Amino acid sequence: MVCTLVYRAAFGWLTGMFFIKSFGDNCNYQNENLTTLFKNNTTYTQAIEINEFNSTTWFKYRHNNNVSLSLNLATSMSSFREKVMMIIYWVLNVNEKLIWEEDSESFYNIDGDVEFDNINFTYPSRKDTSVLCNLSFIARAGQTTALVGSTGSGKSTCISLILRYYEPSSGRITIDGRQLTDYNVRQLRQSIGVVSQEPILFGITIYENIRFGKVNATRAEIEQAAREANVHNFVMQLPNKYETLVGERGIQLSGGEKQRIALARALVKQPKFLLLDEATSALDNISEKIVQEALDRACKGTNYFVCRFPEWIIILVGCIACVLNGAAQQVFAILLAKTLDVDFRGEIKFNNVNFIYPTRPTSIILNKFQLDIKPSQRVALVGTSGCGKSTTIQLLERFYDTTGGRILLDGVDIRLLNIHWLRSQFGLVGQEPVLFDLTIAENIAYGLENIPMEDIINAARKANIHQFINRLPQGYETKVGLKGSFLSGGEKQRIAIARVLLRRPKVLLLDEATSAMDSHNEQLVQVALEQAQTEDSCCTSLIIAHRLSTIRSCDVIYVLDGGHIVERGTHTELIQKRGAYYKILTQRNFQ
Repeated sequence: MVCTLVYRAAFGWLTGMFFIKSFGDNCNYQNENLTTLFKNNTTYTQAIEINEFNSTTWFKYRHNNNVSLSLNLATSMSSFREKVMMIIYWVLNVNEKLIWEEDSESFYNIDGDVEFDNINFTYPSRKDTSVLCNLSFIARAGQTTALVGSTGSGKSTCISLILRYYEPSSGRITIDGRQLTDYNVRQLRQSIGVVSQEPILFGITIYENIRFGKVNATRAEIEQAAREANVHNFVMQLPNKYETLVGERGIQLSGGEKQRIALARALVKQPKFLLLDEATSALDNISEKIVQEALDRACKGTNYFVCRFPEWIIILVGCIACVLNGAAQQVFAILLAKTLDVDFRGEIKFNNVNFIYPTRPTSIILNKFQLDIKPSQRVALVGTSGCGKSTTIQLLERFYDTTGGRILLDGVDIRLLNIHWLRSQFGLVGQEPVLFDLTIAENIAYGLENIPMEDIINAARKANIHQFINRLPQGYETKVGLKGSFLSGGEKQRIAIARVLLRRPKVLLLDEATSAMDSHNEQLVQVALEQAQTEDSCCTSLIIAHRLSTIRSCDVIYVLDGGHIVERGTHTELIQKRGAYYKILTQRNFQ
């Protein structure tokens, strides 16, 4: 209403130009004299007829919230200005209060048991595929309720229904006996804390990211939430502490660090309901155990589901400068880069590599890091969250360049190689797979041209996703939605693996590639990945995993701590040493 009113007043059809010229002459005067006048009024009796065609709109305002607005023609510019200012201040000081009061009348106390009563659900884009069929269960207040099942069984869908991202096809969802649709959506979601498989962080500070959970949270509350999520100690080690920028989508942090910040964001609001959808999948065993214990303490009494003026000129100049700067880099890359016409064998060497993130110049991520990977080897990197495992992959892909030392591919510094050719040699499956709003077939073949359907199907078979696709009404022509929103985490991950296998890369980079899968599918995909490497004996694999079951068969396992390697060997050799690897394994078994 405010935007419409200001627009109609400022840019009215007949008198807009005169208004713009004289509107700001006496704003301060109007502010001082009108604030007191309207402070306790709920009825305003003056308005302005700018054009007879918008009188209908004024009558709508007049009848809204029992507030009277009569239509009087402004007879002079002075009265026109005064009346406009009176209307604006009336809206800002009175009507907003009335709107909030009206909304608050629909608020209920959101607490109590959550019940799914004969819920049936199909996604609007896949109406022939039933996701939930006569689902009934009760989550008691103050208790922890877990939903388990194979990939695609509907676990994440239950969370989407509770958040009212979708409405069930039939049946009803109730909280404390009251139907979910009776609750105000804004209040409902304010009462719920959510941490999903793919945590979303914004390109701002850690403090601001946590504060998104509760806008009026104090620093003490934010730090307490960070302690409960086991991220406070890590943050305090950073040079700027809570004022550290995390980068777009948290690119400056490891997967486990992002996950724990997302947990802190959910905990700071002290929600009535806490929904965790694979919330600890990217954490190492130690952090997962600590966070789980903290969640158990924090969730007592909580329903817990595991599953100023715009400087537009400056901005415009800045955007143009960014475009020119970005274009310059690409032009020089084309002019200066050299493509080596060699048969890449897959030999990788990290030679005394040092690395620090540009936004955290005093935090050393890799310290004189040494790593040798022979052609066709399957090499695994293990260690706690933040030790530098994922950083090695980012350096190989040249998302960043090393601070010191060199990375060699077949003895050639990767900085001398054409970056497009370099990345074409790698096949990367990360913790958070990226799918596009295309069909399944188009996602698998993305980046390649003229790919036969038979090759797409073979890649899907290797990734253990073919049978699932065949059960869909449209098969490989099924749309996956924006960022794969129509699929579960495991299904998205397997499609991403199929896309990589179709490219037949020289080096396979797997960064927690099976973290979103159940044990059965994980085993099948692991066999498929091993078989794919057997079929292509020249393929080199670099695997990062917290689940040690996925790396037992690797040729060499490297244990990282504090940015350098503390142990190396096969699974059997490391067990016999009874060192850092053995400690990680026993901690996992005790859980």
